[in-house]
Amino acid sequence: MRARSAHFLIGLTLSIAGCGTAQVVDTALHGDLASLKRDVQRSRESGRLDKSTVEDLAWAVAGRELRSASGNAAVERVRDVRTCARPLLRVLEARAEQADDAAAEATATLFELGQRNARELVMRHRDSSSGAWRAVGARAAVDKEYGPLRRKLFADPDERVRRAALRAGVEARSVDDLDAALEAARLDPDAVSRGHATRTVGAIGGERAVQALKDHWVRADEPTRITIIDAWAMPASYKAGGEHELTTIAENQHGTLAVTAASALVRTRGRYAGSGLAALIRAIGQGTETERRLAIQLAPLSDKDVVAAIEKASKDPDREVKVMALARLASDGAHKAKALEGLRELAKKDDDLGLEARAALAEAGDSGVKKQLTDLLGAPKARTRTVAARGLLSLGDYPSAATALADDDPGVRTAVACAVLAARD
Repeated sequence: MRARSAHFLIGLTLSIAGCGTAQVVDTALHGDLASLKRDVQRSRESGRLDKSTVEDLAWAVAGRELRSASGNAAVERVRDVRTCARPLLRVLEARAEQADDAAAEATATLFELGQRNARELVMRHRDSSSGAWRAVGARAAVDKEYGPLRRKLFADPDERVRRAALRAGVEARSVDDLDAALEAARLDPDAVSRGHATRTVGAIGGERAVQALKDHWVRADEPTRITIIDAWAMPASYKAGGEHELTTIAENQHGTLAVTAASALVRTRGRYAGSGLAALIRAIGQGTETERRLAIQLAPLSDKDVVAAIEKASKDPDREVKVMALARLASDGAHKAKALEGLRELAKKDDDLGLEARAALAEAGDSGVKKQLTDLLGAPKARTRTVAARGLLSLGDYPSAATALADDDPGVRTAVACAVLAARD
């Protein structure tokens, strides 16, 4: 199987390299990082990094990362490309032909893209001795006939399997899963599994599910309560009492829980959407810094009272609140020009808020921030370099952004490559 995969990749890279591919792309496929840095710089300086070439380069870089990483790093690389997986189907297909954990992750990704048959995956991997591959079978166990298996895997010793089975449970929405999902929501030692279990309960819905989540709320921590809010907002739970619970939280509590519940009410567009909107506006003006930033981010700009509240917040002395408000207003035609002025002032600062402001300016299409972002491509922090490259992509400056495709950090290389491919896809 590995030999087949290797031959496939060799043929694939040779066919690409033989079709007039730019030298920099060939280097990404076959050369080392030092050579790639050199060729990217030379190509940029000579004006040979047009959008099409950068897209080919991004494909080559992302594919190389998927092929060359091993162990846990390989699993992380497969997860990193989920948002741009479709352009990388051929590479993922080849990676899935191997036998390691990353191959299992690639197979699960292909299943979610509709490229694998659920029955075949369940039959082949349900009893695998490998937790990673058993999780593939669990993820595919969505159909009603797999209910007993799915519930068995809710309690698998490997948390990867439990997570996958519970994600399948969210899709299955089977009332037969309710008791097992409730138990997992309360008792699973893995927080991610508990979150998936809570969403499974919400997806199943009904009065019993809503009440059980209310009982669970009493002793739950804040992250779990946020997940319960999401569960109550799911259609089958919202109609069975979730609406009442969300309204109670939005109107009577404070903090991120109230803001999250209010946002859920607005999204559902039900009879209490107005109450949710009022709670968001109240949080924008009167909440803590965290509440205000979250409410500004979640409130819909289609409402004139929301826009007025955010406009007032854009003049706030709290810079954390101000930058978020200005970023939102930069997408509103009537307030864009003034918001950009405020963001330009904040962008002069060499701190995290300055970085946020620069990213917002780029998202709004302000080319004046281009040099500031280009300068950040050499910043010490990987996150800063990634944000800078993505900002340059937003501005259409593919040649400058391509510098990050030869970054020292594989996470930066993959993230930026994926951003390029996702924009193309």
